[in-house]
Amino acid sequence: MALAQQPVFTVGPRLKLGLAWQNVPVGNFTIIDKNGGLNNTSTYIGFAPKRRLGVVILVNRGQQHATGIGRQIIHALAQDPVGAL
Repeated sequence: MALAQQPVFTVGPRLKLGLAWQNVPVGNFTIIDKNGGLNNTSTYIGFAPKRRLGVVILVNRGQQHATGIGRQIIHALAQDPVGAL
């Protein structure tokens, strides 16, 4: 799992990709997450290892903003002043 989380490809200054996992440094910690979905589902799994927090969102509708909601929840739980992405 640790190997899969290590950034391998830099998409931009706020997003790096590992082996299937996104590495998103924000504020004072990093969120490791993955989103997905099909025509009728939206999904998100994310965690902040340094804060020992994790969130899973499963939506039975497609094209919903599960990633944004999941990251907002992680920020709120971490009480991070930077806020959501």
